[in-house]
Amino acid sequence: LLKMFDVVTIGSATADIFLSSTDLSENRRFLSIKKSSKNEISRSLISSGGGATNSAVTFSRLGFKSAVVAQMGTDPLSAYVIADLKKEKVSTSLIKSTPKHPTDFSIILVGQDGSRSILTQRGSIRLESRDIPWSKIKKCRWLYLTSLEGNLSLLEQLIGFAKENNISISFNPGNRELSQRRQLLPLLKHLDFLLLNRYEAEILSDRSHKEATFYPTLQQCAPLVAVTNGRHGAKILTPDNSYFMSIINHHPLDETGAGDAFGSAFVAALLSDQSITQALNWASQNSASVVGHFGAKEGILTLKEMKHASKT
Repeated sequence: LLKMFDVVTIGSATADIFLSSTDLSENRRFLSIKKSSKNEISRSLISSGGGATNSAVTFSRLGFKSAVVAQMGTDPLSAYVIADLKKEKVSTSLIKSTPKHPTDFSIILVGQDGSRSILTQRGSIRLESRDIPWSKIKKCRWLYLTSLEGNLSLLEQLIGFAKENNISISFNPGNRELSQRRQLLPLLKHLDFLLLNRYEAEILSDRSHKEATFYPTLQQCAPLVAVTNGRHGAKILTPDNSYFMSIINHHPLDETGAGDAFGSAFVAALLSDQSITQALNWASQNSASVVGHFGAKEGILTLKEMKHASKT
């Protein structure tokens, strides 16, 4: 008997190493460190990362059965990621291990104001159609896609598969998908939810967010579009309406994972039959809590915490 998941997240699974140091020099444009110097780390954290694992943990903490589809190596870092996910009650049974390739990892330098600069080691592996356990994801309620390393033919297959099997589908494109804007745009109409930050939305719409046509253009992209704009809040767009929520946390500790926290909590609220307004509230509460903690997962809210936060 196939175990049914509520949500299957698809995309990247990495090991994330977060570092903060008072020896980092900071100005508006740079986080820098003196050449040939030895510096003290004031704060550090190692955890599983990547859009697929970050969002899967939100679904799990909010009471849903979640599983991750991703590729990793068979090195010690992969064992760390698997252990981290199991601790969060996220199924790792759909993760594909590839012995020839190392597990992707990121070093995340966090500034005193919560801003971060990321160094990522991306391997040569990307998810292909043969890596998707199609029969095992047939019975889920929602597919939550994060970056597919530019693999638009896989995106098209996943959208078709979701439609055939009556599964809702959302997508948070990465730079490699956005760089193929013309091929990407026609696929987005078939999504149930599209998640973008302001920068991604500008690339996709080919407009600056300051232009009057920015939001109307995005309203035509997908039935439900979220545009997060960092400390300027977030908007949810439907073809004929828009909803805005201003930022909740004005003193972020670390902005890593804010987008993953936002999008996954929004979808979790839809799975819980909440209204769009309440889903936007859940999304904003979750991302505010995440940026108030060090790392992308520490601050993810549980269902009890979410219910309490969205009442206040």
